[in-house]
Amino acid sequence: MKLLTAFRLACFGLWSNRFRVLSAMIGVVIGMFAVIVLASIAIGVKETLMKQMGSLGAEQILVMPGRVLDTASGQKDLLSGLTNVPSTLTYEDAQAVAGVANVKSVTPQLETINFATYEDKKVQSVLVGTTDQYRRISHAELSKGRFFTNEEQAAKAKVIVLGSNIHDALLGSEEEPTVEGSVPAGDSKPKPLWERMLNKLLGGVASAQELSLIGTTVTINEESFKVIGILAPNATLGSSTDNNIVMPIETALATTDMKYLTKMIVEASNIDAIDQVDGEVFGAIKENHSEIDFSVVKQDQMLSALGKVTSILQLMLLGITVTALIISGTGIMNVMVMSVRERTREIGIRKALGATTFEILAQFFFETLLLCFIGGVVGIGLGYAFIEVWNNHIQLLTLSLPMWAVKLALISTFGIGSLFGIYPALKAARMNPSKALRFE
Repeated sequence: MKLLTAFRLACFGLWSNRFRVLSAMIGVVIGMFAVIVLASIAIGVKETLMKQMGSLGAEQILVMPGRVLDTASGQKDLLSGLTNVPSTLTYEDAQAVAGVANVKSVTPQLETINFATYEDKKVQSVLVGTTDQYRRISHAELSKGRFFTNEEQAAKAKVIVLGSNIHDALLGSEEEPTVEGSVPAGDSKPKPLWERMLNKLLGGVASAQELSLIGTTVTINEESFKVIGILAPNATLGSSTDNNIVMPIETALATTDMKYLTKMIVEASNIDAIDQVDGEVFGAIKENHSEIDFSVVKQDQMLSALGKVTSILQLMLLGITVTALIISGTGIMNVMVMSVRERTREIGIRKALGATTFEILAQFFFETLLLCFIGGVVGIGLGYAFIEVWNNHIQLLTLSLPMWAVKLALISTFGIGSLFGIYPALKAARMNPSKALRFE
């Protein structure tokens, strides 16, 4: 019963000093907002990177130039990086790997920077020579047209598939673009100003509504190539095909100066054969090389290294969050100490009328808890609203808010209230009634 009375008095005390309470609550709101947003950013970054790395599939192996050193336990030390040597991986290596038992597919990739020209438009792009498996392995979607076939690859057909940014840049003024802020057909409202500005900062470009370059000819290295497809936009953190031009690897070898592979992705027939395939792929490539200047890495080794990196990021954000909470808690304690001082006569009168030390302590302790709880709920609500707005308007990174982050924020709220509320409550409870009544 005494606790219920103390709680009611705490509610009345907060309402009586609501303007001061609002100013003190801002610190808690900012702290809780930081907890929610920073936690969602850390989790979003981790999930995005894991998804991109995990898109290889558990049955796939990455072969890349350079040597990844082994740790004392025999694991690949990916965090130490690759030895700085030029690539010596060749298409012949990929063909040798294709003959290894239990290998389902091999997807080699040649990459270089080149200029593509269409009429009077000239655009710098990443030229990728690969196989017809590229689309499936990299999970690349087509917005228009088609991908090249195995037959076109064998025939060294001069066909290409354009990334969305390259396509839009080459199409230029011929496309009747959607001007940022204008009303395209079928839309009733223009984009808001803040969204247009954010898109511009993130490198957003105009997109074609109807026209496309499919069926037209684009010039690369003074060679003419027919456009047969356009990749859908997929700009994400750390990975994108938007600035790529993809062509058959046989065509790339015949028409460009590219000789060495950037990487190759080997797919095992099943997950149980992954260790066997890993060793045999290494042996097949080693036969064509005088020294070991390449690395064969399984997906679980890459995910393990990535997990260490994201854990460091999470620890860093945790430190920032704890700092924000301590600052907000200190501000609340100062406000409550000032509140106790200003209400000295009120405390003296209550004690003179029979209020116990415990009742005074409980009242001011509950005031701090309520102040932190209300501020925490507001901060969590603002954080959730920020995440929703971000995910609805920005495709670069998807923020994720798990329930444990909300629970952590609520627990942090009560933790702040308990830790920084006990001193003002004790200060009020230990006050001498006779001195309090004489206080001016």
